[in-house]
Amino acid sequence: MNKIKTILITLFLLTKISISYAVNVTEDTTFSSTVTTQQIVTADDVDIIVTDNASIARTGQKAIKNTSNEITGTTITIHSGSSVTSTGNNTIDSEGGELTITNSGTIQALGASGNNSKAINLSGSDGGITITNNSGGIITSPGNTILATSGTGGDNTTIENSGQITSINTGSSSSAIIFSDDDTGNTITNNTGGEITSKGSKGTIIVGASSTITNSGTIKNNKSVDKNAIQLKGNNNTITLKDSGVVVGIIKAATSATGNTLKINHGVGSNYYYKTSGDFTLEDLDGNQIVGGSAGSVGQGGSEVLDELLGTKSLNIRQSITKYKNADEDLTDSESWGEITFSTSKRKQNTQDLSLGFNLAGFTINLLNPYEGKDFILSLGSERQKFNQNHSVSRYSLHSGFYFRDQPILSKFGDESFVIGGINLHNSDRLILTNTTTTGKLSLTDAFASFDLIGGTKINNDKLIPNIGATFGLSFTPAHSETKYYQWEDKGITNLSVYIDDDYTFNLGKNYQVNLGWILDVRKMILGKDQDYEINATAANYSQDTNLTQELSLVTNFAFEKKISQDHFFKFYLDSTISTQELMSFSGNFAYKFAF
Repeated sequence: MNKIKTILITLFLLTKISISYAVNVTEDTTFSSTVTTQQIVTADDVDIIVTDNASIARTGQKAIKNTSNEITGTTITIHSGSSVTSTGNNTIDSEGGELTITNSGTIQALGASGNNSKAINLSGSDGGITITNNSGGIITSPGNTILATSGTGGDNTTIENSGQITSINTGSSSSAIIFSDDDTGNTITNNTGGEITSKGSKGTIIVGASSTITNSGTIKNNKSVDKNAIQLKGNNNTITLKDSGVVVGIIKAATSATGNTLKINHGVGSNYYYKTSGDFTLEDLDGNQIVGGSAGSVGQGGSEVLDELLGTKSLNIRQSITKYKNADEDLTDSESWGEITFSTSKRKQNTQDLSLGFNLAGFTINLLNPYEGKDFILSLGSERQKFNQNHSVSRYSLHSGFYFRDQPILSKFGDESFVIGGINLHNSDRLILTNTTTTGKLSLTDAFASFDLIGGTKINNDKLIPNIGATFGLSFTPAHSETKYYQWEDKGITNLSVYIDDDYTFNLGKNYQVNLGWILDVRKMILGKDQDYEINATAANYSQDTNLTQELSLVTNFAFEKKISQDHFFKFYLDSTISTQELMSFSGNFAYKFAF
C-alpha cells in the first residue's frame, strides 16, 4: 500500500514539474522578465515579444515551439538585449506555418560544440517562414544553426540578415543555414554588415532548388577556403554577389545540377576572382567582361589609359613649346628654359561605355635647350592615378627629343615640328574580391614599362587666325603579369590628334605681362582598341567601347609674367581642361629663366 502511495505521489509531482516547465500560449504575450518555462503555441496568430533585456531560457530543448502543423501565423519578436536560449536542440521549433521571427537580440542553442543543437528548426513546418535578423542580432548554435532538412518544410522561406548567423561546429553538422534537396523558393539576403559564417566541413549556406541568395555582407567558411561557402544541391538557383560583399570558400553547384546562375554586381570596372565548382551561367550585371574557368573580371584601367597618356603627353609638350617661344625674346641663343607643372585631373565613371572614374595627380619637369640649330627637349614626370575600384597606378616617365622651330615635319607639312620618345615605368596596386583568401580580398601588384614615340607639326598663322596642328603617338607595352590571376599580353596603340590653338599677350606696364590661350584638340585612336589577357590561365579579349577611342578637349590657360631684371623673369601659369570623356583637369606651373 505504501509503495502504491509513493508511486502516486511521485507521478503527481512529476506532473506538476512538467506543467511548471511548459506553458501553453494562446494569446499575444510579452515577456519583460526572464522565464525558464517552455512556451508552446497552441493558437493561431499569436504574437510573442521578448523585451527589456528579458530571456526565455529553457533548460532542455525547444524554448518556443508550435504544437502542430495546424498552427499558423505565429510571430516572435526579440528586442535588442533580450534572448531566447535552450541547452538542447531546436531553441525555436516550428511545426506550423507562416511563422515570422524578427530578432534584434540573441537566439542561441547552448549545447556543447558538436552536439548538433539547432537554433531554429523549420523541418516540420508548413513553409512560408520569414526570418529577419537585424543589425546587432545574433543567431548561433553548435550545430546547424537554421535547419530545414526534412521533407519540404523549408519551402518558400525568406531569411534577411543584417546581424550574425553562425555555426560554431567544426564537424559535419556545421552549416549556418541548410535546406533539404527538395526545398524550393527560398530567398536568403545578406545585407551590408551582415555576417553568415561557419567553422566546419559542410557548406556555410546550403539550399535546394529554385532559390535565391544575395550577398552584400560576409558569407564565410572559417574552416578553410577549400570548403564550401555556398552550396547548391538542386537546379535553377541564382546567386548574386553585390557591392563590396565578401565570400570566403568555394561556390559550388552539385555535379548533376543545371540552370544555376552566378551574377556579379560589384560595380563598373570591378576586380574579382571567384573559385567555383560545377556548372554556372555567369553574368556581370554592370556590363564588365566576366571570364569563365571559374568567375573573374578585371577593370581595364591600366590598359585603357595608355591612349590617354599619349594624348596628355603630347598636349603637355605642345603647351611647353608655346611657352618657350613666348619667352624667346628674353633668352639668348645659349640660354635654356624650364618649367615645373603640377596637375590634378578627375574623370567621372560612365556606366554606359565602362569608362573608369579616376583621380590623377602629378608633376612634370620640361626643359628646352638650343642645340645645333634645333632645341633639345627633356621631360621628366611622376604621377599617381587612383581608379574608383581599388586600383592605383604610380608612373615615372623620361622622354627626350627635339623641337624644330623652323622645320616642317618630313620637310613638307607645317612651319615647325617636334619629336620625342621615352619610357614610362608603371607600378600597379589592385585590390580584388576573391573567395580564395581568408579575408575575401587579395592585393595584387605589378611593375611594367611602356615605350612612347610622339611627333607633331604645326602651321602658325598671324593675327586672329588660329594655328593648326597635328600630332601622332605610338605606344608599346610588353606582356606582363600581376602577382596572381591576371596576365596581360603585349599591347600597341597608335593615335592621331588634330588641333587648333591661339594665344594672346597683354602688356600691363613695363614689367608685367598677361597671356591668355586656348587649344581645341580632337584625338582618335587608330590602332590598339583590343586587349588580350588571361584570368587564371583562361584567355579573354577586351575591346574598348568606341566612345573611349575618341576625345574632344578644350584647354584654356592664363599666364602672368613679372620681369625681375634683364637676366631673370618669373611666370605663373594656370591651365584648365574639359573633355567629352567627362574629364576635368587643372594644372599650375611656374617658369624661371636660368642657364645650364
